[in-house]
Amino acid sequence: MAFDSGGFFGGALSGAAAGSALGPIGTIAGGLLGGIGGGLTGGGPAAYQLSPLQENLMNYGRKQVKASKSRRKSIISQYQSLAKEGNRGAAEAFLESYRDRFSNPDFIENRLAKSYEKDIDYNRGGYWDVADELYRQQGLGFTGEDFGQFAEKAKAKGIRSSQAFGDMLRKDLIASGKVMTPQQEMLSYIFGAPARDETGRITNMYKKYVPLGATASTNA
Repeated sequence: MAFDSGGFFGGALSGAAAGSALGPIGTIAGGLLGGIGGGLTGGGPAAYQLSPLQENLMNYGRKQVKASKSRRKSIISQYQSLAKEGNRGAAEAFLESYRDRFSNPDFIENRLAKSYEKDIDYNRGGYWDVADELYRQQGLGFTGEDFGQFAEKAKAKGIRSSQAFGDMLRKDLIASGKVMTPQQEMLSYIFGAPARDETGRITNMYKKYVPLGATASTNA
């Protein structure tokens, strides 16, 4: 049986490039399959029968890019578990992470399509806890009415995960002047936390600040 080493490497590169569309595993498997085919024929049409070892290698490559029945069952089970906990966004993100890994992604695409049709329940899945932690970090609180407005804004933006929900709130706090800038934080170590107005916006008035003139008159 003839084997062309130049064809092997050429075929491997071509196969890897084609397999890259399926992610890292696809690149490896594609390179493996392309290398075997190219090595046997010099990159041209297959002209020789594969040996048992070469057939096993090709079967191994195919298995790496195709989700087996047990693998599909495991992924679906984990997705359903996350969805039942109320964190539909996390469940969708979990499925999306496998979207480009397999050559048979229908079992993922079908469930994602059905999930996207359902609205997110922001009262479940830890969304309130995320908001509470962010606001407490800034010494702030919020009401149920405020949270309802957070949820409406998240819905309008198409936010479907607690992480993205937290990012939205963090950006809103920064934009509204309710998060200390690096300069304000540095000054807070000297003069204490800056005061806030009635809306929670940070002012440039510091609790321990004493005007220079007052200090001078006291010392005199």
